[in-house]
Amino acid sequence: MRASEAPTIIDPGWNQYRSRVIAVITDVEMLMQQLGKGLDCDGLTAEVALRLGLCIDTQPDFDVLSALVRAVRPIGREALRATREDQGGLFSLLLL
Repeated sequence: MRASEAPTIIDPGWNQYRSRVIAVITDVEMLMQQLGKGLDCDGLTAEVALRLGLCIDTQPDFDVLSALVRAVRPIGREALRATREDQGGLFSLLLL
């Protein structure tokens, strides 16, 4: 599926899609922290597309997914911070 064809806020599947994007962002951020590396928003967008099986080979497709990643990245980071805080800095890494 192309990123531009993904559910939007008016679609019934929007909340599920948004939650999947946030979960992937959280997993990638956790992995990057464990590796001691960082990832810019463009790299994160590419990783999210790969893990969700979205096609972002055109600029409009990339832009659509990038806008969503930028909007929900703070939510994924907060989930990661809360998990780290709740578990004293230790947590298991679940790779999809």
